[in-house]
Amino acid sequence: MSTITEYVDVVSVREAKEYLRIDDDITENDVEIEGLINSACSLIENTTQVFLKPQNKTYFENSEPCIRVYAYPITAVVEPTEATDYDKTEKQLYSNYEILNSTVEKIVLTVGHSDTDNIKPLFKTAIFETVRLWFYGSETETVNKGVIPNTVMAMISSEKRFIF
Repeated sequence: MSTITEYVDVVSVREAKEYLRIDDDITENDVEIEGLINSACSLIENTTQVFLKPQNKTYFENSEPCIRVYAYPITAVVEPTEATDYDKTEKQLYSNYEILNSTVEKIVLTVGHSDTDNIKPLFKTAIFETVRLWFYGSETETVNKGVIPNTVMAMISSEKRFIF
């Protein structure tokens, strides 16, 4: 059980280097590996709407007085501060916030896991595999950094909170 504040709390540089089969005493690629971990986590979050670290997200109401939020997990409502300003309904893959106060135009939520024990092992594997493909693929220019590899996309597709 560890608290998550950064993506490297989910997958550390040391763990990634072990997965990449790089000795601990070789540190010349540590900054690059950390950047790859951060990018992989961010792309996985954007693809699935499952957030791996706590962060505040702002959602604006649409043409109806409601806000549909696919983000998971939702840990707190930051704004509005009064619970009487909205009504929350949980659905299977999203939460619906009905705005009850006409002056409220947005909701700020804290989303994301705060403990490593709550993250499915599938996500760590997806991060490791993405970092591996980007790290070694960059040597041959056969992999586009910033694009989730097809093998990883297949792994995380069951975790998507919405489908386009």
